Parts: sequence; structure tokens; C-alpha cells
Amino acid sequence: MLPQIARAGAEGRIATYQVCDWKTPLPADVLLGRHYPGDGVIDFASLTDAVEATGYAGDIEVEIFNQQIWDTPYAEVVARTAAGFASAVAPHLAASVTV
Repeated sequence: MLPQIARAGAEGRIATYQVCDWKTPLPADVLLGRHYPGDGVIDFASLTDAVEATGYAGDIEVEIFNQQIWDTPYAEVVARTAAGFASAVAPHLAASVTV
């Protein structure tokens, strides 16, 4: 996957960096099996390094498709998303991030 990120960056094809996490085993409906950053198995250090190495300096979007999370009170989702991003993704960014 890292070579594909490098190639996409070299070709100017990275429009956004979306993050979420996955737990294993993957559920039958993989699309709805996404989790808060840091709650699963994704290696955000290597992925974030690879994306930044392409020169990408745009937005980072947390994208979580998970019915259980959608059913959680909004304020809790926001707090857990921010905390997960701050601990799992932000430490690997070259620039400081305010969450």
C-alpha cells in the first residue's frame, strides 16, 4: 500500500486523507465496520508518514461508518473522535494540530 500512496502523490492524485480504524475479524458488512482512530489495527504512523512524504498538506478527515457509533450521542462521538485522532494520528503529523 505504501508504494501506491507514493505513486498517487507523485501523480498529484491525493485529494484528501481520510482516516478511520478497523477491528479484526472484519464484519460481514465491511463498509459499516469502521471505528474511531486508535481502536483497531491500522498503522497510522506509516500511513501518515507516507501521505506526508508525497507533499500532501491538506485536510485530514475522520470517516466512520458504524451503526453503533451513529447511535451514540453526538457529543460523545465528537469527544471520542477527537481523542482518537489526537492519540493515533496527530503524533505522526509534521505540523501541529489542534483538535
